[in-house]
Amino acid sequence: MELSKPANRPTKTPLGLPKGWFWDVDPAKLDLEKHAKQIIERVLVVGALEGWRAIRRHYGDERLRSVVTQLRSISPQNVALLCLALGLRKEDFRCCTAKPFPQAPWIY
Repeated sequence: MELSKPANRPTKTPLGLPKGWFWDVDPAKLDLEKHAKQIIERVLVVGALEGWRAIRRHYGDERLRSVVTQLRSISPQNVALLCLALGLRKEDFRCCTAKPFPQAPWIY
């Protein structure tokens, strides 16, 4: 009986990011332009310097500025990093300036 060989699955995404960072999608189907927001957001969540370097090299600072300032949820540490790295202010971020939904009235 011959054992079947494991499928040749990529261990990295197209940008060279670890496949494990994108556990919820098929890395082979990631489109770097179409899924730019998702890729950038995932790298910020994972928080690894190698990922930051890869997305900055690929997308450039201008594209990063336009994407990260529109994200709804970024940790305070990442906001501070992005302010320093991309020359932004805290007030430039949607996550820092968006007003929360008003509290729903209780109906008794």
